Amino acid sequence: MGRNSFLKSNRGASLVLVSIFSVIVISLALSLVALSSMLLSDAGSVKKYNQAYELATGLYARIDELILNELVIDETTHQAYKSQIDLDQYISNNSGEIVPLTTGFDSVPDSSVSAVVSEKTESGSTVYVLTVKATAAGETYIITAEYTGNASAGYDRK
Repeated sequence: MGRNSFLKSNRGASLVLVSIFSVIVISLALSLVALSSMLLSDAGSVKKYNQAYELATGLYARIDELILNELVIDETTHQAYKSQIDLDQYISNNSGEIVPLTTGFDSVPDSSVSAVVSEKTESGSTVYVLTVKATAAGETYIITAEYTGNASAGYDRK
C-alpha cells in the first residue's frame, strides 16, 4: 500500500497532513522573524556602545598624550615642562573638569563626552584620577586612569 493509496483510503488524512505542514511552515517563519528582530536589536545596542567607546577612547588618548608628553616653551633656552597639562590647575580652577562636550555630535544622537580629573591621597602621595565618560544614544562608556607626579617634573601613569 503506497502513500497515494493511504491518502485516498483515509479521507481526512491529507487534510490533517496539510494542516500539520502549514503549522510547521508558519511557526518556522515566525521564529525567523523573531530571531531576526532580536539580532537587529542587539546590533543596534552594540553600535551605540561602540560609538560611546570610540568617543571615550579618542578623547582619553589625546588627554593622556598631553599629560605624558613634554611641552617646550622656549626653543633657545629649552625651558620645558614635562607635561602639557597641569592637573592641579584644572582641579583648582575648573573643579577638575577638563573637557565638557555636549554638542557637535550630529551623527550620534544624545551624545556627550566629559573628562574630569580628581585627586586622592594614597600612601602619603597625591594620585590624580582622570575619568573620561562618553554617552552615545543612551549607552555609556567610562575610562579611568591614574597618574602620579606633577606638571614640572612630569606625570607617570600608575
